[in-house]
Amino acid sequence: MCFHKKLSPVFFIITFIIYPLFFSLASCAQMGSTPEESSTEFPQSAPGSAAVSVTYEFPDLPIPIELEKVEDSTIMIKTSGFQGGILVFKGRVTMISLVEFFTKSMPEHGWVLDGTLNAKRSFLAFSKGRNAYCLIQIYEGRMGLKTKVQVWISEPLTK
Repeated sequence: MCFHKKLSPVFFIITFIIYPLFFSLASCAQMGSTPEESSTEFPQSAPGSAAVSVTYEFPDLPIPIELEKVEDSTIMIKTSGFQGGILVFKGRVTMISLVEFFTKSMPEHGWVLDGTLNAKRSFLAFSKGRNAYCLIQIYEGRMGLKTKVQVWISEPLTK
């Protein structure tokens, strides 16, 4: 019986103070946003025109303007013969529209689609000539927030 006496004040505090406080704070956070901001829907349309992509270190690698670069997670390497790296992006775009974007846009920049894997994460493998390779991984962020894109790329430097 002593166990229940020690447990009951803790149970009371958690049940009647902490839970209502948590839920009231969560509902207050929802009240300040407009319906567009609180929606977790992502744009469904696949960007397709040249005006909706941007390039970074690699001019032949199109990136949708809806994606922002994650500098802390991006690494680059450049030697006398090649450049490469892992570029990380995130944005409020669906996985399906990103797969469509890269599938359509990469061949326009000379890349050949070598293979795909679509599951919880999508992988797109591209090559260009015999020495340039690109693997794109697309996956949804935690709790369905921003979709993330990792691009592993390696290509020779042209002199």
